[in-house]
Amino acid sequence: MDYTPTILKNKSVSIRFYKVKKVQPENVWVREMTEDGDDIIESTFVRFTNNSIADIEDHFGGLEAWQEKLEKLPVNTIRQTLAFALKKDVEEIGEAMLDGEVVTYSNIIGAAWAIANGVDPTVASRMLANSAQLAEEQKRLLNEALDKNEDNDSLGHSGTDSGPKRASRSKSSGN
Repeated sequence: MDYTPTILKNKSVSIRFYKVKKVQPENVWVREMTEDGDDIIESTFVRFTNNSIADIEDHFGGLEAWQEKLEKLPVNTIRQTLAFALKKDVEEIGEAMLDGEVVTYSNIIGAAWAIANGVDPTVASRMLANSAQLAEEQKRLLNEALDKNEDNDSLGHSGTDSGPKRASRSKSSGN
């Protein structure tokens, strides 16, 4: 993605989504695919305006509450935040969000928020580049840990050692 200061200053922060469309009569959002069955991915730009910030304040009960929700319910809160910033339906955003990119979306929201609050786009550009590298490193480490765990999963069907059965619960205090 292009996180150059000029792009950040003029267009804001680039973000990628699956292309989605609303299907009737079910009235649901679905991902669009190529003839080969591959997801179509498109880019747009995230920018916070006074209106989108006011929507966030109203919906979450203030900016502090919004930040708490970002920590406690990141996917839900990121989805809603992007819906406000992009003026789109929350269900559309949820279906369009790329799988496994919650950290990336969080970083994009952080950078767009920083720019909206006067941070120099050059600083935001460096921040985004660093956070993108960290997100990739996290994915790599997670994949390595999962691969290692699969290699160690040779203890049997359940993955546990056989051994004595757990004693049944006592119905008295032992006195």
